[in-house]
Order: sequence, then C-alpha cells, then structure tokens
Amino acid sequence: MLIGYPNHPRRNFLEEIDWIGKNKFNFVDVFLEEDEASLENINVLKSKVLLKSYGLDTVGHTAWYLPIGSPNKTIRLSAVNEIFKCFDIFRNLEVKLVTIHTDWASGLFSEAEAINFQSESLNLLNDKAREYELEIILEPTVSKHDTIENMEKILKKVPNISFHLDIGHANLNNNDPIEFIEAFHSKMKHVHIHDNDGIRDLHLPIGCGNIDWQKTISELKKCYDGTITLEIFSSDRDFVLLSKRKLKKLWDMD
Repeated sequence: MLIGYPNHPRRNFLEEIDWIGKNKFNFVDVFLEEDEASLENINVLKSKVLLKSYGLDTVGHTAWYLPIGSPNKTIRLSAVNEIFKCFDIFRNLEVKLVTIHTDWASGLFSEAEAINFQSESLNLLNDKAREYELEIILEPTVSKHDTIENMEKILKKVPNISFHLDIGHANLNNNDPIEFIEAFHSKMKHVHIHDNDGIRDLHLPIGCGNIDWQKTISELKKCYDGTITLEIFSSDRDFVLLSKRKLKKLWDMD
C-alpha cells in the first residue's frame, strides 16, 4: 500500500508538494483544477525537482465538474479538449494513472443515453491518453446513477480503462463500499478514502462518519495493494495525519 494526499487546487502547488513531502506521504494526487493548480500556474520544472527531492510519486486527477456527459455534443467535446490539455503536464510529472469522473445528464435524458454520452467522451480520452502513455481510471461521483450496474455498463463500452474506487462516494445513496470492492476488484487501479454520514459527501477524516473501516479495509486488502489517496478536506491537516496513522494501523490488522 502507498498512501498519498492531493494538492489543494486553491493553494500554491509547490507549497502543497512541500507539505505532502515533509509529512512523508508516498505520492501526490495531482489535482489540476482552478485556480492555483490550473494548467498555466503549474511550473513543471520546479515541481519535478521538488517531487524528486522528497521521492514522491504521482497520480493524476482532473476536475470533477467537467461535463463529459453533457447532452450537448459541443459542450462534451469542449470538456474532453480541456482534459487533453492536462495530459501533457501529467506526462511531464511522470503520472501514469489519470482519474476521470462520471457525469450524468439530467432532465429528459435516460440513463442509457447518459451512459452513451459519457462513453463517447471516455473513448476519445482513452485513445488520446495512450499517445501520452497514460491510463484512464473512472471514478463514480455522488449521483444516484453511480450504481454498480451502471459502472459495469460504462466499463464495457470503454475497453481498457480501469476503475477508481472512492470509498466515500461508494457509501452514498444507500450503497455499500464493500459491494463495489467485490464487483470491481479486478479493475481497481486506485482508491480514495474519506468518511461521511451516508447522505452527504463530506470528505471527513477516518472514523468521523458511519463507514465500517475495519470491515472495509479488511475486504480491500484481499484484492488490492496499490495507491490510496486520503481525500480528506479539513482546514486542520492534523486530522489528515491522524487518518494516515489510522489507515496504517487498519492495514496492519489481520
């Protein structure tokens, strides 16, 4: 298991790398989002030097709000093109895995149509990612449509992409994270960890919500031993470091 932490996209990117490195994480989950972590604000050369100085690896994460599933094709393609722009920076920062998020069309559009909209975008992204030697991983977000069945349908329509398990998101909408682990264990390439109350996407520290972490981590360990990001959003980062210690303790339990 490798434990990472994301840069806050509204804070200086180099300062974020410095904090992550000083606190002995294994990698940076590179969030390329507005505004401090927008493409034009990333100094690749300085970032690479700092990452190397701490021995930090990287994974990539695009903005969750990009509308790759919009019913409007022009808007979908615009979102896809924005993600294309991220690929060059990801490659330069030696990223291999890039998270793309589900995006569900609402209103008059059926789930089947929404799946097709996303799949069209993901296939375009997947083709381009290969040119950059990147691998796309799909992260379900917080929609009621982010079910196991719908994820299976998208993955079937987009060959060769993998699954990003966000345990906090998998705890919403009356879902069970363990069922997602069981369903996608062979496709999982990355994991996000945070807690919530099963209703709201709160990104709480481990143990502050209703997720049964001992049971969930025990199940995860049976099939996974890769990168895990603590996607915990707290103004007091002591809670992040406490969660890091808790995760290590849970992982070492038999």
